[in-house]
This record gives sequence, C-alpha cells and structure tokens, in this order.
Amino acid sequence: MRVLVIGTEDMTGEHVVKQLADRHHNPVALVGTENKVEEMVKLGASAVVSLERREFSSAFSDCEAVIYLSSASPRTGEGKPILVDHQSVIDSVEAAKKHGVKRFVLMSAMRANEMGDASAIRFNSEELLRQEKFTYTVIRTSMPVDKPGIGKVEAGLSIEHDKDEIPKEDIASVLVEALDTKEVFNKTINVTSGEILIHEALQRL
Repeated sequence: MRVLVIGTEDMTGEHVVKQLADRHHNPVALVGTENKVEEMVKLGASAVVSLERREFSSAFSDCEAVIYLSSASPRTGEGKPILVDHQSVIDSVEAAKKHGVKRFVLMSAMRANEMGDASAIRFNSEELLRQEKFTYTVIRTSMPVDKPGIGKVEAGLSIEHDKDEIPKEDIASVLVEALDTKEVFNKTINVTSGEILIHEALQRL
C-alpha cells in the first residue's frame, strides 16, 4: 500500500516510515525541508516530498492511505507539542479527497489539562473525516515519550489513564497496525501503554 506520512519531523513519524517499509508498504514521507530527504530515504521511504520544492497537494498523488501525526506536522515546526493543527487537517483531508485516497489515520495526543479542547478537536476531525466518507481511524494517545517501545498497549473507546505515557515507537506501531485492522475502521480510539500486544489490543475493539 502506498501510504503518505504527514508528520515526519518527529521520532514518531520516523518510526512510522521505517515500520511501513519493514511491512512492505510504500511509505511516502512529507518533509518541510530538503535536509530531511536523505534521512527519510535511509529509513525506507519509497518517495520523499519536500515542501521547499513541491506543492502540498502533490504529495497525495497515487497514495491509497494517509497517516497524519499531529505532533509534528511540517507546518507546525519540529517536535512542537500541539494537539492538532486543525487547518492542516482540513487541507490534508481536501487534498486526500482530490487524489482519491480512501484510508485516513489521524493521530493526536490527549492531555489531562486540555481535555476540553482535545474533545472538541477530536470531534471536529472525526466528523470531517466521516463527512468526506473516508475509512478513517482517529487515534488519541497519552503523552508520547522518547523511550524504547514495549509492543504492548491499553486501547479503548475511552480510557482513564490520560496522564500516562507511551513510547513513540509504540505509537508508530499502533498507527501502522491500524491501517489494515478492520476492527478500528471508522472509530476514535484512545491508546496508552499497557499489557496487551498491539495487534491483539486493536482487534478487541
């Protein structure tokens, strides 16, 4: 599957590109600057689109799916901790629709002190994806951390441990696993570190 990855400015996005390549998908990495191109190729990107050289919408050409990581969009700056750049999501949805993309996986982090805003943004994003008739999954994670992944999570339509952490490597694994897991199609799910293997946790939803 040819998959556009938006949000490669952060370690999570780098893990996504590598894991997609390891699973024999064809990851297309969207980067903000030319100096990221070589790094993405080394990670396994089959193509790299730099916003310094090409128009944003062109990155979606021939892609079957999009994985959008809100934590590090090229438009929000490297590693900037935000929930969702909502306008960027809108632009991405419009470009995906224009190019015939069918599958859209959106990741955003949930914060205990921002739950009100997070809920509104989550709803708006989910509603937008539903209206445009994508096969979507919205994945909300606890606090991303730069630690080795453990391959195990807790996942549900709601979870109480919004103050917990989750390794970025595990977030990437969840996003990649979600692509082909029918149990999470057209759902918003919450994910944090846990004791269940990632593929099993998603299949239980």
